[in-house]
Amino acid sequence: MPAQSLLLAGPEQLSWTDSHLGEPGPDEILVSTLAGAISIGTELPHYLGTSRGITKAYPTMTGYESVARVLAGGCEVDTIKPGDRIFSFYGHRTHAIIPASKAIAVPDDVDDEIALLAILSCDVAKGIRALSPAPDDPVLVTGAGTIGLLTLWVLLCYGVRHVDICEPQPNRRYLAGSVGARSTFAPVEQSRFTTNYAYGFECSSRDTAFGLLQQTMRPGGSICVLADGNLEPLALQPAFHQKELHIVGSSDGWDYQAHARWFFAQPRDRLDILRQLFDWRIDAAELPDAFHRLAHGPERPIKVFVRYPQAHSLSAP
Repeated sequence: MPAQSLLLAGPEQLSWTDSHLGEPGPDEILVSTLAGAISIGTELPHYLGTSRGITKAYPTMTGYESVARVLAGGCEVDTIKPGDRIFSFYGHRTHAIIPASKAIAVPDDVDDEIALLAILSCDVAKGIRALSPAPDDPVLVTGAGTIGLLTLWVLLCYGVRHVDICEPQPNRRYLAGSVGARSTFAPVEQSRFTTNYAYGFECSSRDTAFGLLQQTMRPGGSICVLADGNLEPLALQPAFHQKELHIVGSSDGWDYQAHARWFFAQPRDRLDILRQLFDWRIDAAELPDAFHRLAHGPERPIKVFVRYPQAHSLSAP
């Protein structure tokens, strides 16, 4: 099976590379990619070579969110069959061989865009479950990118009623309001801050936002850092000590299979709200140019949806 993978040969050096896949092993499946996504907060620093605390040898694979069609399975695979649609974590590739245990079935009535969001929504759910806010606890989320908006959405789905968003970009504040935030405000709107939040979620990777969270927590409050720390260090402020705050980090998902069952069972109108997060849609062949534009152009999308052609011919002419 001919396949192509988007490899990063060095900072800002992306290209599609040809390869050939053999037969899947006994507990593996062969898949053909239907759609993917760019997780900008994680992938862009890797592309630029500025990601903090992560050292990778080049060339390195890119991406991790994919929806695919199963083409074949190994002799020990009995839960997934050819023709099934799945999501998994194998990156920007036209085809892949993956462990069947890493593939999660997508219901027929869920489209590719929504299916892709099952991955990051599981990641934020892990952090939310670590703090477990009660329905009436006031919560502040800093940053209304993909992680912040998914955090808001999962909190609301879990029954938390009082969730505020702090976000500098007006269009993202508007989107947070449409998802269901109680109130939204910009960091400069000091008069709208309270100092009585029981819980906070840092989703921006910005130290100023992390400092704001510490200032606005009530004594003994808890903060979960859901941003992955790629952009800049997050420092403890005097408020951390004065208020005796609790701060935890969270990464990856708590249980992708279990979360997917919960996620896909949500009402369709509630899932459809999430479609707004994909505010830029491209074909897979455009991925190298898209990363360049994200790094140097004026575009600031929330999340990029990537369509794969059936023919899977992606190399530049």
